[in-house]
This record gives sequence, structure tokens and C-alpha cells, in this order.
Amino acid sequence: MPNLFRVEPYTPNIGGVIHDIDLSAPIGAETRAALRGALFDRQVIFFRRQTLTLSQLLDVARVFGDPDKAKAFFPRHPNEPLVEVLETRSDKAGYGTDQWHADITFAANPPTGTVLYAREIPPAGGDTVFASASRVYDSLAPSLAAYLEGLRAVHSFEHSGWPKYFLSHPDGVERYAKARADHLPVVHPVIRVHPVTGRKVVYVNPNFTDRILGLPRQESDALLTFLFGLFEKPDFQARLRWEADTVAVWDNRSTVHYAIADYHPHRRVMHRVTFGEDSAWGASETTIGA
Repeated sequence: MPNLFRVEPYTPNIGGVIHDIDLSAPIGAETRAALRGALFDRQVIFFRRQTLTLSQLLDVARVFGDPDKAKAFFPRHPNEPLVEVLETRSDKAGYGTDQWHADITFAANPPTGTVLYAREIPPAGGDTVFASASRVYDSLAPSLAAYLEGLRAVHSFEHSGWPKYFLSHPDGVERYAKARADHLPVVHPVIRVHPVTGRKVVYVNPNFTDRILGLPRQESDALLTFLFGLFEKPDFQARLRWEADTVAVWDNRSTVHYAIADYHPHRRVMHRVTFGEDSAWGASETTIGA
């Protein structure tokens, strides 16, 4: 990697802190390529003490992907609709992100990654934990890995906390109905191959994965519970303690994450840009009936 910045491993298995770079400055082609390489290698990367405008935050996201390709249900910034605003406070319903998930896997073409920028943080708590889906795959017994590679799983936003969030708003019934119509359940392989690194990943998560096709519900639930539990192993994790003006960028194809909701009644505000590409995995998925 060119000597454009320094990458400090955050843990041996996942995560990296990027030093000696100012994200508010123009980022040249060589640095852009090196940053993408760092992301694919470490799966999630962190930048401390960054001061960014909305436009500069979007420029950072464009280093890694296209902000026009993917968005969740989060509110948008009034001055820049491509920037999502995650505000948590005591009188406001949470987003249900306090469980393991990869972003928007209920979509046929999920985002390739996300940039999250800490604008206001609580005095303590509110950490985000990331886990490596490739390290989880590497830990599987070869016979189990071979079996899983033949399976597909159903992902649905209704399996998550989003319905509760919608229904907490005055217009929630209408918003929920529209979200259901726009986002039918989809099917993804249980094991996927990262299109850049070639590494295999376990592609299920408890927030959005409902069941494994072709298995009785009891067997599906037992197998998914086992796989979900592998993400709990600390060896595969990086726990980020946020500081104001920290930026995190994660590869949504090779990680899952958990936003810890332990800071009530304090306020937390994050700016988020979700980015994607025309085909995140190089193949279309199957949409099934609700």
C-alpha cells in the first residue's frame, strides 16, 4: 500500500484506525484506491478527529461507492437528502439497531457499505460493535461449511424493529403499508463470496433473516440461532467507542454490527451515508411473496 496514511490494526481479526489523513481535504486517486484497499482488508475502518461538512461527508462516501444506490428508512437531513440522520433521545422511538445486523439485507441489492459520522455523543455508552462475517465462516467445520453453501435464507424488514418504529408515528400505518409493498421478502445465499477479496462470509443476521428455505421451521430456527451465536465471539469483534467527530466506514458485505443502546436518557446524533453499486454481489436475488 502506498505510504499515503498509516493503518493501525484495531484488533487482530477486524478493524483498522486510519492515521495521518484529513478527510475534509480533496482525496486523490491513489489515496482513494488505498483507502478502498484498507477497507476491504480490515472490513471496518475508523478515522478520529475529522471535521466534515455535509458535502465533504458525501465526498468521503463516494471514495467507496455511490450514495445514490441505497438508503434505509432513517430520516434525511433537511439540507442534504443523501445524508441520513440517526437521532436517539429519551422521547423518541429507537430504530431497532441494537441487535446484530448487516444493513438493508431485506433488499434484493443491499448496500456495499456505510459511512457513519458522530455529531453528538452521550457522555458514556453508545458504542458500536462490528463482527467479521468472514472470520465466522473461517471458524466453521469444513463439513458444516459445505452444507451451508447449498442453503438460501429469507430476509425481511418485517422481521426487524422497523415495523415498531413506523407504528410509533402518527402516519405509521400508512408508512408501514408502503414499506411492506415496496420491500417484499428476498432470498440470499447463506454463504457468499466477497466479490473483491474472494473470501467467503456467513450472510445471515438476526435483525433481517427470517428462515432458511427448505428446512422445517424448528430446524431453521436452531441452525440460525447457532450461526447468530458465532458473531458473539469476542475474537471476531471490534468494539468502537465513539468520540465526537469520529468517522467509521464498514464493508456491509463482510461484517455485521450492533449499536449498543445503553445511554438512556442521553441524546446521540449521527450522520450516515449509505453507499452501494449496481450489483453489490454481481448477481440478482429472488423476491418472494410476503
